[in-house]
Amino acid sequence: MKGLGLANVAPVAAGVDGIGQRPTSQMARTVTFLLCAWLLGISVPSGAETDVSGHWLLIDSTAQTLTLMRGDRPQLTLDNIAVGRFGTSAKKLRGDNTTPLGRFRIDRINRESAFYRFISLNYPDIGRAEQALRDGEIGPAELRAIRSAHRQGKLPPQGTALGGRIGIHGLGSADAEMHASLNWTRGCVALTNEQVDTLLPWTRPGMLVEIR
Repeated sequence: MKGLGLANVAPVAAGVDGIGQRPTSQMARTVTFLLCAWLLGISVPSGAETDVSGHWLLIDSTAQTLTLMRGDRPQLTLDNIAVGRFGTSAKKLRGDNTTPLGRFRIDRINRESAFYRFISLNYPDIGRAEQALRDGEIGPAELRAIRSAHRQGKLPPQGTALGGRIGIHGLGSADAEMHASLNWTRGCVALTNEQVDTLLPWTRPGMLVEIR
């Protein structure tokens, strides 16, 4: 397990924060995933929640893996990912350096990012925003704006107390040795540049991404 990235780390984007597969067969990975899902009572997305090809991304912050799924079957697993330097949170707030848990959609893909490539997610989601209203963290107008953006398939407001600019990105010029040992982002999910190149052909706007 990676340590917390408590030291000042540069470069780190504001608010954004090699394929290390073990030599196991595809069948073994599939059986392991389904067994764990059954034991933990984890559901998999329905066809309506995935893209037209049935693909979606599962990010396991505990195992520190990003898996390309097709229905309930793993297709590709990328190991040793990094998340926020203070871990994950179901109640992320701006500046807390945590990665939000939940289900999101890919909003857009920036191929000219300072972090090599940036796969933007449509955080904050409506459920988080509704909870934030109940907790007094945002106001009714902000909730309406977030709901409206999701209804229109647009990126929700990024400047609320809930934070924003969350996505999946590469390292760019960041330290690869640091990435291998620490969770270092300000809320994003970081991969190596090589892992991003492997993942990118499978991604598209609207694709489901679940962070657990």
